[in-house]
Amino acid sequence: MAILRLTSITCLEQAETFTDELYVTFNGTKRSLPDMTKGDTKMLGDEFLFDGTRQLTLFENDGDHWYDRDDFIAAHMITESPGDSTLDFTTNSGNAMGAHYALGVRVGAPTGTAVLRLRSITCLEQAETFADELYVTFNGAKRSLPNMTQGQTLDLSDEFRFVGSRELSLFENDGDHWYDRDDFIAAHTISTSPADLTLDFEATSGNAEPAHYALSVSVAAT
Repeated sequence: MAILRLTSITCLEQAETFTDELYVTFNGTKRSLPDMTKGDTKMLGDEFLFDGTRQLTLFENDGDHWYDRDDFIAAHMITESPGDSTLDFTTNSGNAMGAHYALGVRVGAPTGTAVLRLRSITCLEQAETFADELYVTFNGAKRSLPNMTQGQTLDLSDEFRFVGSRELSLFENDGDHWYDRDDFIAAHTISTSPADLTLDFEATSGNAEPAHYALSVSVAAT
């Protein structure tokens, strides 16, 4: 197993007339990057655990509507071989034509890794009239949870490997259309310190109000 760290990004040529809104995908996760214009260099701190060989892909975000998908720029294969490198992401075709970025990365052995396990979830108050369709995001990954109604407690078995501190967020799924985004309920920051926790997720504003959930989790070193 290895860890990929994104260290910096430089915009040599942008895709859009104004600002490029960028993200990367790697090993099944998606991470937003800073907005960029030509000449910008920005430091990054994103980290990904992986094994084997995985593809790192750069996109320009157009909202990913059915009528206007996000623009693929380029991709590189990342192996577990340790080292620092600067990857060239450029495209001469498609809607991102002309985009050119240099992405600094570092691959090394993981240190201080942990696993977050979701144990169970209890619905104290639901957001919707009928069943709530839930999911969580953590460390760039998105996982669907069971549909819930008030009073239910259901066992979970999802696991996430991570380093550092990461945010665990709970959402109610409305289809994430441009006219009706998914409803954010609440979030908690998870560290690598071993613990068994029951986290309170209660919406205090927005369309998810008055949703209220208790999520039992454990964190263990790996």
